Amino acid sequence: MTYKAAAKFTVAKHTLTQRLAEQERGASALEYVGMLIVAAIIVGAVITVIDGADVQGAVTEAVNEILDK
Repeated sequence: MTYKAAAKFTVAKHTLTQRLAEQERGASALEYVGMLIVAAIIVGAVITVIDGADVQGAVTEAVNEILDK
């Protein structure tokens, strides 16, 4: 009796796994494009913030304060 239950479980698991794999076929390319778009937006935002701020002046001032002590 346990062999039959194990066989049914194995077949059901295999069938479910195959169906899920077929449903997600091709999704990875779309996900990669989405990640690239998000990364580009983040990089653009960081560049915009850095251009608006005087980063070089702030770093130079901080280094001079450390070296003066």
